[in-house]
Amino acid sequence: MDEYTDEEPERYPVEFASGTAASVQKRRSYRDRERHDIEPELPGWPPGKPFAVRGFFGKVGQHALDVVTTLLLLPLRILAGALGGYSTPDKRGPLEDRANEVEDFPVMWAGEGETARTLPWQLDPSRRPWPMVTELEIDEAEDLVRITAYVDTARGSRFLEWGGGSKVPGSEAVLWSVSRQEIASAAVKRFSMAESDFTIAFRDGSWARLETSAHVAAKLVARLTP
Repeated sequence: MDEYTDEEPERYPVEFASGTAASVQKRRSYRDRERHDIEPELPGWPPGKPFAVRGFFGKVGQHALDVVTTLLLLPLRILAGALGGYSTPDKRGPLEDRANEVEDFPVMWAGEGETARTLPWQLDPSRRPWPMVTELEIDEAEDLVRITAYVDTARGSRFLEWGGGSKVPGSEAVLWSVSRQEIASAAVKRFSMAESDFTIAFRDGSWARLETSAHVAAKLVARLTP
């Protein structure tokens, strides 16, 4: 028999993944089994910018923006390297699923009433407040998986945080929970930066694609796999 302690379950930062191919970079969609957009149907979700796959000129523009950004950051990377604080940029693995990684980028795939549709909108980084952090918690004692959130004092904006932050008192909340028995499988997605994306598939056939750090993705998949 497993022995449980009174220690708090470990939590891992997660959010809905974002596309990395130029056609869908920094974008995400929400689909039913017929690939219809279900975003407007999700109850309680704040409105968001409509999803669209970039065309030829949009992809060219995105590549150009990536090049300019790399050049602008190059002096900082050289300086950081000289000081021993810079590591090689994360690389993306091979394409696995063109339909869902280049031609579209669903992070929720679920028919009406299926489990993935119940995931909280706060997992969407473009919708939640900037200071909010969302985490996945695996509670071995209660055999539950939860999504929790809190407000971090160190997150000044969507693009800036200055470190050393703490949780705003009273801001912690449980947003969602499901029995671990409802999870059919989990898998790391190679077509992501440093393999930081992973999917959770539920027993009803619905699934979600989430993002975290590379080592956490591998750890979560190992813990969530039945």
